[in-house]
Amino acid sequence: MKKWVLFSSLILFLSFTARAQSHYSATGKASFYGKKFDGRKTANGEKFSNKDFTAAHRTLPFGTFVKVTNLVNNKSVIVRINDRGPYVKGRIIDLTQAAADSLDFRHSGWVNVKVEEVPPPAVSKAEPVVYVDNEPAFRFPGDWLGSWSGELKIYNKNGFQKIIPVELRVRPLSDAGRYSWQILYDTSLRDYELVTMDSAKNQFAIDEKDGIILNCIRLGNQLVTRFEVENTLIETVYEMQNHEEISMEIRAGNFNHQFSTGDFQQQSDSIPSVRVFDISVLQKARLCRHGD
Repeated sequence: MKKWVLFSSLILFLSFTARAQSHYSATGKASFYGKKFDGRKTANGEKFSNKDFTAAHRTLPFGTFVKVTNLVNNKSVIVRINDRGPYVKGRIIDLTQAAADSLDFRHSGWVNVKVEEVPPPAVSKAEPVVYVDNEPAFRFPGDWLGSWSGELKIYNKNGFQKIIPVELRVRPLSDAGRYSWQILYDTSLRDYELVTMDSAKNQFAIDEKDGIILNCIRLGNQLVTRFEVENTLIETVYEMQNHEEISMEIRAGNFNHQFSTGDFQQQSDSIPSVRVFDISVLQKARLCRHGD
């Protein structure tokens, strides 16, 4: 009899353990917040922003992370629950416009999705390690995750031209080693992905998701990309200054070198040929963190 009681208790314990370890998963319709909600308080007391990657759900605890997959195009995004809703029959989650853009359904208003609970991303805001030369070493891309915004100043050979708003949004994706890398120039969204190629060698890539993949490298606290397109040589440098600020600079010019110099013999020294290239455009911005 005692053995049966112990056996029954073990079964009961295992069933509760399995139930406690199960994760939420559901399919249904997703919609997104209108612009009028920006700046309002969410159900957990946060200030709402359509630029963040958050969502409303009726029952999931605040702070829960979920992967939302568009069942039409199979695109997915990870968001954090910080609000309650939606209260329209048949809809299971409300997303910010930034998350809806990642799933590419704002034009339709709603879409069928699968919502799956996932572990929270491991993001630490501990003080950075310090190099021998006292330069702080930030984790990439861990310390870069979040939303960053600022003003992009544009210059050419004639001097200052204009200022446009710019945002950088970096979010983990469900695939290990891949991150959403979105750049919003005014109202023009570039929906890219950051791909880890070889973290030991600090080699990464920007996947523009149209067949173009740009190799980039992490040098110190900088992420550097250099490429040529239609005879224009472009170099982009992002640098994390501290946990609250990233600088961004883009330099561009004609790929065909302007002139050559050197290439002569001077006494016993041979002076090599040096090709000088055009730099005609500079874009720079100071991006400040405004959301996790």
